Amino acid sequence: MSSRAKTVLICFDTHTPYLAYRVSRLAADLRRLGWEDRVRLRVVLIAGKEASYGWEGSGFEAQYGGVPVTALSETFRGLGLRGYLRFSTLKTCFKFLGQLLRHRPRMVLVGGYDRPESMIAAFTAPLFRWRVGVMHDSRFNDAESFSKDVRLERLKSHVVRRYHFFMCSGQECVDYSRFLAGRRRPAYWGGWNVVDNEAIGRAAGDPGGDAAIYRHFDLPADTPFFLMAIRFIAKKDAATVLDAYAGYVRRCLAEPVPLVICGKGELEGEYRTQAERLGIAERVRIVPWLEYGQVPRASRLARAVILASTHDQWGLIVNEALAAGAPVLVSNRCGAHELVRNGINGFTFAPGDREHLAALMGMLADDEALVARLRENAAPSMARFGIGAFLAACHTAFREFGVAPESGAVRGGEVAGSASSPA
Repeated sequence: MSSRAKTVLICFDTHTPYLAYRVSRLAADLRRLGWEDRVRLRVVLIAGKEASYGWEGSGFEAQYGGVPVTALSETFRGLGLRGYLRFSTLKTCFKFLGQLLRHRPRMVLVGGYDRPESMIAAFTAPLFRWRVGVMHDSRFNDAESFSKDVRLERLKSHVVRRYHFFMCSGQECVDYSRFLAGRRRPAYWGGWNVVDNEAIGRAAGDPGGDAAIYRHFDLPADTPFFLMAIRFIAKKDAATVLDAYAGYVRRCLAEPVPLVICGKGELEGEYRTQAERLGIAERVRIVPWLEYGQVPRASRLARAVILASTHDQWGLIVNEALAAGAPVLVSNRCGAHELVRNGINGFTFAPGDREHLAALMGMLADDEALVARLRENAAPSMARFGIGAFLAACHTAFREFGVAPESGAVRGGEVAGSASSPA
């Protein structure tokens, strides 16, 4: 093999702490293996700042473990395909093509198969012989941008087959990738949507910020609470949670556990009005986002972290809550429902099922022993779904597509976790 370094170009919509963590750990692992002179990582961000969550970065290379980072524009506003197409101009596409031609990567990792930049990489791959992998969490029933029908799936399949492999969040994503692209295209389980489980666990165990958390929630110290940390948009379905909470309060014989909904978005006024109409406004706290570093501890303090989405490709708050040692109540239309084991680390429910959710709230409010057992099991249940799985998927792809310095250079015991390819 030539001694010339092979470039792996990672393209993503925008900076997030999750992406920075994964890239920095991959860079550190390449250094551990002595590959830093043989495999060169580079990151291209369509924008440096994301409008919905307010994530932005300065000193990108430090956050990304010394990996060079190029931001092609200032602010990303394109959640979903339609929004992305409105935002992503021809100028941005040409800039990205320029990055490809400048660096001539051996491999391109793109964030989603439906982005214009992703398709540019895929459709130019035969000309320049780079291999393109998709980091994604799409599933059969996520309905993120368009509802799925046979004609659309057939059209989508023609595009998706242009990619060479897939880094998937869970088994449902693996199955959907194989459905679109065929079983000959590798799909690696656990290769996406992992978080820093260890750091989250440490932060969750630190009581130093408890007073600030309770002040933010406008609750007396040591008060139990249910927690939702969401964007205030329709698909997160806080309206159903408020209805379910009202049902729980009506049946509650003791002092009800308060409900905290923290975040921001266009539906905040509607949620407040609904709480007033249901007669639960005094027991519900609707507050701005917590600081990111406070979320693990707030999750640990909660009776349960709730994600009730009508559809959600994944839902990283579930990863974070479980890693923090918190029970979870998760809609079975969220991709992250794959992390939940009913009665072990939390419970799942059907979206819109107010009665079931109200019953689950009542059970967790009243049964201290159950809550203690769920908390004890939460963090250990994430052992297989962490950075080891992401690194294993990356190394498998590097070997199979000629990026690794030599075939079989990474032995099975060197990288924790697992990655699955087509049977």
